[in-house]
Amino acid sequence: MGKKITSALLLMLLAWLAWKSWQPPETIFGPQRIKVAIPERVNAEIRLWRVVTKRLVWKQAAQAMRQRLRENGLKVITIMRKEAVELHAFDDGRSFNTREDAVRAKKEWEHDGFEASIIKPDDHFGVALGRLYLAAYAQQLQQRLRKSGRRYSYDRHIVNILTWHFTFPAARHEQAERLWRRIQSLGVAEPVLIPEIEFQSTFGIIKSSREDSD
Repeated sequence: MGKKITSALLLMLLAWLAWKSWQPPETIFGPQRIKVAIPERVNAEIRLWRVVTKRLVWKQAAQAMRQRLRENGLKVITIMRKEAVELHAFDDGRSFNTREDAVRAKKEWEHDGFEASIIKPDDHFGVALGRLYLAAYAQQLQQRLRKSGRRYSYDRHIVNILTWHFTFPAARHEQAERLWRRIQSLGVAEPVLIPEIEFQSTFGIIKSSREDSD
């Protein structure tokens, strides 16, 4: 009788473990939904995982992040590649026949607290008020321009520019999960945890990039 009970309990345990292994992984920080790149089920057959940082579009920001990661003892692998990024362009709504007129307009904008520069897109001169890649910054500038009451133009289009991601040696899920937590604790925004096979299909086999050791 005891053996039958033991066998039944063992079968129940195995069934529970099988069910548990197919449950969606918990989101660590709830509503922030940071782990958007993790599959709904952590498949035991997926042996290797990668942590990848969000792309950066400014070289100075990329250098600062790489330095911070390295200072914390992490083995950083740099991925540099061209990606399609949305550019938000703000200009003075006027065009000017002479450079002198454009310079006067530039000074007016600067007097009102805006950064401005002279451009020459065609036979006329113009004043550029901002070239931004992040929608949040573009919205902030647009709000300021609207409050100013001054005439401006806005355009957005897709451009291919050099971007930076950082990744780390592939590891088993538990180890990669710990790394993901650690990188977040360093203040790195929205790193993702993805299977190695998905990483390779997205970024390709990283041949030109290398572990930063110098």
